[in-house]
Amino acid sequence: MRTFLAILVGLFGGFILGIALSSFIGILGMTFLGEPIGIKFLSYYTAFICAVLVPILDQKSRNK
Repeated sequence: MRTFLAILVGLFGGFILGIALSSFIGILGMTFLGEPIGIKFLSYYTAFICAVLVPILDQKSRNK
């Protein structure tokens, strides 16, 4: 159950992190290059990465 909650937290947190990061990259692109730049589907990539990393980091912290 704890692993499932860690996966859900990782998905949600990673998705929000991806949206914020995408916006930040777009703002930097507009500031320095005059056109918006970004990575397509960045929020989905970060959600997947965080859904994998959060349970691993949680397990390591529980073992110590």
